[in-house]
Amino acid sequence: MEWVAAVGTIIIIGLTLFLLEAIGRRVEAEPETVRKWIHIAVGHWVFLALAWLEHWYVAIVPLLFFTVVNLLTLKRGTGQMNQVERISYGTVYYPISLLILVGLFFEREPMALVAGSMVLAWGDGMAALVGRRYGKTFYTRGAIKRSFEGSIAMFLFSFLVLTSTFLIYALPAWIAISYGFLLANIAALIEAVSYRDLDNIFIPLSIGALVAFAL
Repeated sequence: MEWVAAVGTIIIIGLTLFLLEAIGRRVEAEPETVRKWIHIAVGHWVFLALAWLEHWYVAIVPLLFFTVVNLLTLKRGTGQMNQVERISYGTVYYPISLLILVGLFFEREPMALVAGSMVLAWGDGMAALVGRRYGKTFYTRGAIKRSFEGSIAMFLFSFLVLTSTFLIYALPAWIAISYGFLLANIAALIEAVSYRDLDNIFIPLSIGALVAFAL
């Protein structure tokens, strides 16, 4: 039954992708906006995995599946999430980073898995959406251009999801808030200095590791 549940998570995520792409076309949203909707939504797969699956080697199967699918659709340029201004491997790095998180923390440190996934989903996702819509003050690192408004959104949403995660896992409120604040700053810094889409790997793995070893 566990393998059936794994297939079920693939179907649910696939339907979610289809629905968000359909909504994007209906409201004529920009491809980059649709891409970030998907970015945020897909991170919640970890809750399905933790609720339905028991073993890490089963949980990585959907992630392997979407790594291959995302790579193929990227090469073919299909789907709104790949109709962006530049070729982006972020959609491939995303499931790879979750795969590594699952392998490391799924059975032993689920809080680290949730924390890393939620910061990637909400922190990084909202940073891009806010920066694209409201960004007015920019800074550059080589050829990479980011906005302070996006970085602030990265910090705020990371702080929110980290603190919520720690409270859900019954940590004392002062630890949840203080560690949430500290790790949100670290996540924002990593996002600010990361090269292109590699933040999809560095952010969740760094936050997951820090949560696992510090809490």
